[in-house]
Amino acid sequence: MTTITRNSFGKISGREILRYTLSDDALSVSVMPYGASVQRIVYRGRDMILSLPEAELYPKFSAGCIGAVVGRYAGRIADGRFTLDGREYRLSRNQGGNHLHGGRHGFHTKRWSGGIAEDADGGVKFTLLSPDGDEGYPGNLRVSVTYRLTDGDCLAIAYEASCDRDTVLNLTNHCYFNPNGVDNSPPALRRHDESDNRDIEMTIFADRVVELDREIPTGRLLPVEGTAFDFRALRRLADGADASFRGYDHTLLFSPHAPEQPVASARGMKSGVRIDCFTDQPAVQLFTMGNPGSLFAFETQHLPDSPNHPDFPSTVLKAGEVFRSETRYRFTQE
Repeated sequence: MTTITRNSFGKISGREILRYTLSDDALSVSVMPYGASVQRIVYRGRDMILSLPEAELYPKFSAGCIGAVVGRYAGRIADGRFTLDGREYRLSRNQGGNHLHGGRHGFHTKRWSGGIAEDADGGVKFTLLSPDGDEGYPGNLRVSVTYRLTDGDCLAIAYEASCDRDTVLNLTNHCYFNPNGVDNSPPALRRHDESDNRDIEMTIFADRVVELDREIPTGRLLPVEGTAFDFRALRRLADGADASFRGYDHTLLFSPHAPEQPVASARGMKSGVRIDCFTDQPAVQLFTMGNPGSLFAFETQHLPDSPNHPDFPSTVLKAGEVFRSETRYRFTQE
């Protein structure tokens, strides 16, 4: 049975931030309204994600989107512009002349409303109104994210959104994982045996990768076979890339799969902890902090720059329609 507690996590811009912690026997997940963020995940006594010890630190490191919900559009939009219904929209440019993760003041920087959900399923629900013109996007967008613990030590993240005008939408969560455990203690107190990508085995059931030209999709989807992006069979995360490879920041398109099948899995070779990812989204952005690095992200989402590529799965949300999506992370230990 899930219990939910709340406590003060400090202040941002002089306003108190409440942190909500959902717990069952083995899994504990803390979330907060700044960025609708997952602030901490503890499984069987191990920290599973990167977290910061005080609320005040999150705005200082907002560019990293640590644990936050990313929107309106996760990933890059080339030149910060797209055309919808015959009209060109120009977005804020916050990364090399491109628009990244909803802009400098995207959803990961917002203070969302909400708290403990009052519906029958419980959990913690945060809501946000993104007004017409926010970072250049059309329409008044209402969006919510609900965090729940489900049977089998599983964190479920449910998104819902609607808009009064046609718009584009691509939501994700940006937790940085390490199934061997993350040492979130101050640098002077950290252990010297920290795990890295050579201690993580991974599978991703994806047969295509988005081809990039200077971080922007070319429009081509390439087969992963024989490349560093082939995770269809279990292998170490750091394997398959030469010494010049600087790490992953690539979108992998899932192969057809049943809803009950995990689309990606990561196993800590030191801890025996396994993280299985389930989603109804068509792709995942695999992001690592270097190669080898100690952390990775499974950002379940649509493809980057889709509004400028008609052959990519559509990210258009029509006026009056309701977008719903769910991603789940299941934790087990061998």
